[in-house]
Amino acid sequence: MKLYCFPYAGGLPSIYYGWKRVVSPALLEMVPFEVRTSLHSDSVVLATSFYEVLEDVYNRIIPELGEEPFAFYGHSMGGLIAYELTRKLLQNGKPLPQHLFLSASRVPHAYHKLVKTYKLPHDEFIESLRTLGGTPDEVLDNHEILEVFLPMIRADFQAVQTYEMNHELPQQIPVNMTVLFGKEDSIEIQDIVAWRDYCGRECKFYPMPGGHFFIHQQMNTILVIIQDTLKVEQAVAIRAQF
Repeated sequence: MKLYCFPYAGGLPSIYYGWKRVVSPALLEMVPFEVRTSLHSDSVVLATSFYEVLEDVYNRIIPELGEEPFAFYGHSMGGLIAYELTRKLLQNGKPLPQHLFLSASRVPHAYHKLVKTYKLPHDEFIESLRTLGGTPDEVLDNHEILEVFLPMIRADFQAVQTYEMNHELPQQIPVNMTVLFGKEDSIEIQDIVAWRDYCGRECKFYPMPGGHFFIHQQMNTILVIIQDTLKVEQAVAIRAQF
């Protein structure tokens, strides 16, 4: 079983490297997936449309999806990518993930509530990131590092904050879901439990101690949930394709 892990807005796949060190690849192969490849190319303009980002992720992940069963884990924006990527796979008749783990992710129809912080002037945007958490102070206080990462963070925020769901595709997907959410997160609880309406199979919810970025403090708990969930599904021979 492979678990493709998608980071939050402005995050890098390195947030999942610690998971790879903890989990035995014999049990579960962790695949931290880079959402943005353009960070490494000065000639590529950063996409500010969610669907441009999704298309790029889709094109890069398709060659990796073979006969082996796989699952998706996404935190915040990564959860939205995991859900929309599954819809795109379904639309194109491709293999589907065996399970979706959605972490600190609001339902797609709630994204219109997001404040458009990507438009803020430099100093105000930095303070909004500091308030949100997730970006270390040593990054926010370092002008050289900010010069590299801030355009990517702002582009990710624009992609998320301007996202609108495509209602021409089926809302429900025939994949089991596990939804993890921070007890102190600012996401309204109704925008978490509404994932039931997007899941055509079994949907479970796990409240986690902490705020929006509980992923950094609750690694062991999250990994236990992931491994236990996938063990059960493999035991009852859930199919990877529908």
